[in-house]
Amino acid sequence: MNGMRSMPVGIAGKKIGLDEDPFVIAEIGVNYDNDMDYARELIEAAKRAGADAVKFQTYKASKIVAVHSPKYWDDDNPEETQYEFFKRSNKFYHAETRELARMCKEVGIIFMSTPFDLDSVDLLVELGVPAFKIASADITNFPLLRKVARTGVPILLSTGASTIGEIEEATRIIESEGNSDIVLLHCILAYPTPPEHSNLRMIQFLRAIFPKYEVGWSDHVIPDDSVTIPTVAAALGATVIEKHFTTDRTRKGNDHFHSVDEHLLRILVNNVRLARKALGERIKKPIEVEMPARMNARRSIAAARDIEDGEELTEENLILLRPGTGIHPMFLDKIIGFKAKRPIKAGYLIEWNDII
Repeated sequence: MNGMRSMPVGIAGKKIGLDEDPFVIAEIGVNYDNDMDYARELIEAAKRAGADAVKFQTYKASKIVAVHSPKYWDDDNPEETQYEFFKRSNKFYHAETRELARMCKEVGIIFMSTPFDLDSVDLLVELGVPAFKIASADITNFPLLRKVARTGVPILLSTGASTIGEIEEATRIIESEGNSDIVLLHCILAYPTPPEHSNLRMIQFLRAIFPKYEVGWSDHVIPDDSVTIPTVAAALGATVIEKHFTTDRTRKGNDHFHSVDEHLLRILVNNVRLARKALGERIKKPIEVEMPARMNARRSIAAARDIEDGEELTEENLILLRPGTGIHPMFLDKIIGFKAKRPIKAGYLIEWNDII
């Protein structure tokens, strides 16, 4: 449906692509619980664990949800409406976002945030975000898509609960504003996502359907001790990995329990980098590290026992032995019936100039 990408997407100088380490985003979101000291602790922990960026959310309750809208995620306050949750979770709005950006700069990690209204886009442009993340729920929010597209910076477009047609329409709108730096994030819009519902093969499907764009994975699975799901995503070609982050998975709130902590984030970063290295070459062929084995572990035609001068070569006095530097085994049937020009000791390779 789209042509191949000619130039890689770049975020703050880091290229996004299969030949690069996956770009890892520690999604803090609202996990800092309106506590700026704790926000600083989270930012520093993400930096220590090796994340490329931390991401927050910039919104105002009145600009995102109707007053009586029910929640669609599990948490410890099921009677609370979306409006009540958002109003409680982000009290400081733009002033808070400015401080979060300042702290990220001071710590030395990329600051990102998801805008949920048009005013927030202006603020994040002012703060110099190197990329925008569009939440899955806003893939049909065309005014927001257009405004973000006009900024000219790369866009990470989450695709949870979306059809291919909706993704096509969203990317068409973004590109119509002159912005083709798009990364599609495969995502399952369920909090938490059961591992069996991750459908990670959709990463390969999206790469096939939209070869013009890079594809990543936005993860909502409760992590196991090996952080398996993001690792598999990277092995399947996800070039951006986004995972919710906390320092204490037992804290109250809707995101802490399915987040990674600093220890698990460090495992995630190491795993996805190893997965990228393990992907290696696409075309099957011998590679350089195999050459010693290719030469010394393969076989050649050799003498199974002492062969006398003038003796005929037979199945009984020939054997295939390592290394593969002599006569190739494919010629075994061809040289039966030839005669030895000189004595050949048992266990030695036969050369062409040994036979007539």
